[in-house]
Amino acid sequence: MDACPVTALGVKKMLVESAGIAGPFTYVQSLAAIPEKIADAPPALLIMDICGEKESVLDGLRLLSQIVASSPAMKIVICTDYSDHRILELLASSGAHGLLLKNEPVLALEQCVTEVLAGATQWLSPRARQILSGARQTTPLTARELDVLAYLFSGLSVSRVAQTLHRDIRTVSTHKRNAMMKLGFHNDSELFAQGTWMAKIGPSAIM
Repeated sequence: MDACPVTALGVKKMLVESAGIAGPFTYVQSLAAIPEKIADAPPALLIMDICGEKESVLDGLRLLSQIVASSPAMKIVICTDYSDHRILELLASSGAHGLLLKNEPVLALEQCVTEVLAGATQWLSPRARQILSGARQTTPLTARELDVLAYLFSGLSVSRVAQTLHRDIRTVSTHKRNAMMKLGFHNDSELFAQGTWMAKIGPSAIM
């Protein structure tokens, strides 16, 4: 859930003492390590941040989409520092079972895990609900839309993205436009001024 092992120990302590979960637990520091761990031994519950070490939010959204599609029985809880309503809207529509912010009381994580394991379709923390109140209905970004955004925020132009993906420039432009509509951006200025979170990299726990 976090690049910091101390934080992971705190989460493990809460899961054992408050949620009554005996484990076993596996901790990883990056999103890239999650697929291998899931393949080795699919967990009942995955607690993860949306952004892993040296990985972007877009990497996290892509991985989350893959996990939801390939492991529908797995319970997924997202615990993140990001509070931008666009990210939370995407996460709420992603198929994750729980969503909370890291700056909320540890009781929120305890309640989230308890509710999710008891069968809740989706549990949103009070802070997440507050941010999402009045939010638009958001459709998850497709894998290709995520790819296009990732390349754009790495500094490539639409034409270079088209060359890199071996796609027609009109196809790439359509992916870009569709992604912008889903995110609520009306033009390139808004996309690159308000979508800076897509270019950020940061720090995941697996159980």
